[in-house]
Amino acid sequence: MGEWKLACELVKVIRHFFPDLLPLLKQLPDPRHPSYIRYPSSVLLMTRILSSLCYISSMRKTSEEFNSETIIQTIWDICGEENTGGELPYWETINRYLEKLEPDALQEIVCQLCRRLLRSRAFEAMRVQGKYWQILIDGTQLYSTQKELDGRSLYRVHKKGTEGEYRENYYYVLEAKLVLSPKIVVSIFSEFVENPENGEFQKQDCEQKACWRLMERLKAAFPRLPICLTADSLYACERWFRECQERNWRYVLRYKEGSIPQIAEEYQKLRELEGNWQEIRLEDGISWYDTVTGIVYEGYMVNLVEYGEKREVPYKKGKKKGTKREIQKQFWFLTDLSTKGRRKRELVECGRRRWMIENEGFHTQKQQGYHLEHLYSKAYQGFKNHYYLIQIGHMISQILEAWKELWKGVKQSREQKHRRLLESLKGIRIREEMGQEKERFQIRFI
Repeated sequence: MGEWKLACELVKVIRHFFPDLLPLLKQLPDPRHPSYIRYPSSVLLMTRILSSLCYISSMRKTSEEFNSETIIQTIWDICGEENTGGELPYWETINRYLEKLEPDALQEIVCQLCRRLLRSRAFEAMRVQGKYWQILIDGTQLYSTQKELDGRSLYRVHKKGTEGEYRENYYYVLEAKLVLSPKIVVSIFSEFVENPENGEFQKQDCEQKACWRLMERLKAAFPRLPICLTADSLYACERWFRECQERNWRYVLRYKEGSIPQIAEEYQKLRELEGNWQEIRLEDGISWYDTVTGIVYEGYMVNLVEYGEKREVPYKKGKKKGTKREIQKQFWFLTDLSTKGRRKRELVECGRRRWMIENEGFHTQKQQGYHLEHLYSKAYQGFKNHYYLIQIGHMISQILEAWKELWKGVKQSREQKHRRLLESLKGIRIREEMGQEKERFQIRFI
């Protein structure tokens, strides 16, 4: 694969899977005074999105990396705008724009892009039980510091009551991510956990409160979408069951005995009576499934699925190398979906997919190039807009990374591939190269 080809394939992915992206960026209400507008909003926003795609660690470095005649023209061409000034906006210009832009406008663009992906029918195989789209919910901490932040930030006190007591201020977000393939999980909705703007509150905002707000907004944005929610044991409570039932959503929840002890007690009493235990022999051990259906809690019927495995795994390093150790894992899941036949295996797979929001989502964005914990803007509104643009960039890059034919024979790390993309964008003029492309566009995913 020539270096030039990767930039062209990126444009193909955007045109094929995200054809509404540029029109949506251009339709955003512009908060700037008309007399100060030098760069179209689409150029400002696309520069920031491509910065994420190229794994550039800061806005200042973006201005340095993109400071070449070729990449400047390429970005203007991608946006479909006439390059009148011969340059790109400096990072301070982009930040000032994002500090004024209403974050809900970018959230709506994220929703529109997800609607387009759902309508493409390229990911139908990932529907739970052939019907429901799986959405993972979890929260993560973003930027933190001992210095003062915006009044809406959260805080925690460390070493309370000692001489070393100090206060940590931080930003926190609750994410809903849509599962599209075993390697693709994209943001569909974000709810920031934040204190009131006027600074008057008895208790800080928390992840659970944010979850109820997120569920309400998600239903308003996707009123007809058949959804199966997956979350950790924090949400195993009566209100979760009620909120899902009222919206006609399904769920697969990670469950621990301490969450709702009554359900665990009922499960232990009924498991032998129902006799659903199923054991499977493996090469290095065993795995098992067990289920109990129709457990009643506060008027709601729930099913509990257990999965466990015992394996003998050899030590690969150290003095014990060559000898074996026994590893045992056990998981419980609460669900209102059918557990008949082979469906319990699918439910366990759905429940264990919750790790995707941690690994493919937060870990990738924090540790592998997107620098999610970096303070891109000192203004809270600007910080939130940077967050949404990172989600859009990650959405595009996951489609690009999962394109099987594109990476055939390429043995490079994810970071190397994205640096290769940057070099490709610097090295070609998109308008000239894309004019020569005649091949039919078709993607098969890894």
